[in-house]
Amino acid sequence: MQLPAAIDKDAGIGILPAYSITLAICMVVFLAGVGFAMVRAWPGLPVPATLFLGLAFAGAILGATPSIHDLLYWLPGILSYVPPGIVSILILGECVRALDRKSEFSWLGTLGMAVVGFIAATCNEYTGVWLIGMLASSLLARRYLGQELQVSHHALIGTAILIGWGIVVLAPGNNVRLTATGGTRDLVFAMRGALKFALLDLRTFLLSPTVIGWSVVVTAVTLAEPESIKPAHPRGALLAVGVIILCLVCYYFEYFTHQFTTGLQLVERAQNQALILLFFGLTLSVSLVARTYRHYLRKRLVLGSSLSLASVALPMALAGLMAVSFYLSSTGSRLRNESETFYPYWQESVARDGLLATSPEPIVVVRKHKWTPSVITASDVTDSTVCIESFYHKSKITPAEAL
Repeated sequence: MQLPAAIDKDAGIGILPAYSITLAICMVVFLAGVGFAMVRAWPGLPVPATLFLGLAFAGAILGATPSIHDLLYWLPGILSYVPPGIVSILILGECVRALDRKSEFSWLGTLGMAVVGFIAATCNEYTGVWLIGMLASSLLARRYLGQELQVSHHALIGTAILIGWGIVVLAPGNNVRLTATGGTRDLVFAMRGALKFALLDLRTFLLSPTVIGWSVVVTAVTLAEPESIKPAHPRGALLAVGVIILCLVCYYFEYFTHQFTTGLQLVERAQNQALILLFFGLTLSVSLVARTYRHYLRKRLVLGSSLSLASVALPMALAGLMAVSFYLSSTGSRLRNESETFYPYWQESVARDGLLATSPEPIVVVRKHKWTPSVITASDVTDSTVCIESFYHKSKITPAEAL
C-alpha cells in the first residue's frame, strides 16, 4: 500500500483512484513485458503481427490464470510474483534465442539481465533458483552444441541473482514467516504432496481453452513466417524438449518449496508466476518444433502451404480463435457471471472510503460488502483491521454485516 499511499499524498486524489492508477501501471508493465518477450522470440515480424502476438499471449495468460484477482487486482500478489515471472521468461527467452540463433550475449544485454535478475530474485524465494537453473542449463546446452560458453557473462548475471536471492533468504522477516507457517519438514511427504498438486494444476493448464488456442496460434505464425527470417535449428526438437523439461523442473520446484515450508498447496498468486513460465516455455517449444518440421507440416495441414502473415484471412482467423478460447475459459465465464456486480461493488467501496476518510469519530462501524465479485476481491473487512485503522488514523474499526 506504500505506493498508492504515496500517490494519494502527492496528488491528493484519494486512496481508491491512487490504487487504481497503481494497478493500471502494473498492467502496462505486464503488457510491455510479454510484448517484449514476443518481439525477442519472433524478430523480424511485421509490427501488426507482433502487437497481435503480445496481446494474444497476455490474453491467453489471463484466460488460464487460477486467479485473475491475484494477477491484476491485488497489489501484493502482483508485485511479488508477476514481475519476477516476466523477468524469468525474458531471461529464458534470451538464453534460448542465443542457442537457437548461435549468437552471443552482448555486454549491454548481460548488464540488463543482471539488473532485472537481481530485482526479480528479491521478490520471492523461488525466482532466484529458477534463474540460476536457466543460466546453468544455458551453459550446459552451449557446451553440448559446441557454442561459445561466455562464462564471464553468465557469471555476472548469476552473481547478481545470487545476491538478490540471498537478501530474501537471509532476511529476518523471512525466518519469522517460515516459523509462523510451520511447514511439514517431511521431505518425502512434501515431495509427494507437491507432485500431486503440481500434476493436478498442470492438467488444468493443458486443458485450458486459451492454452490450446495459443498453441495453434504459435504453430500457425511459425509456419507462416518466411523461412529466411528464422530458419530451423538443426537440433530444434532437442532444444524444445530441453526447454519444456527446464520449465517443468522450475514449476515443480515452486510447488515443492511451498509444500515443504508451509505444508499447504501452492497459493494462487504464486501459481500465476508458474503459469507465466509454463506458457512461455510452451511457446518456445511449439515454435521450435514447428520450425523443425515446417516443410512436413505445411504439406500435411489443410491450407498449410498458403499460410501467410501478409494475408487478411490468417490474422482474422487467429484473432477469432483467441477470442473464442478466452470466451470459453474459466476467466471468461467468471467475467460473464459477475459483470453485473462490478459497479455495485465499486459504489460500496467508494462509500466506505468516504466514510473512513471523512468521519471525525475515532471508532467507526464499517459494513461488509453486499457485492463480492471474485474477479476483483478475495476478502472483506474483518476483525483484523490494524492496517486499515493505521491508514485512516482510527483507533478502532468495527466490522458489521452488510445491509
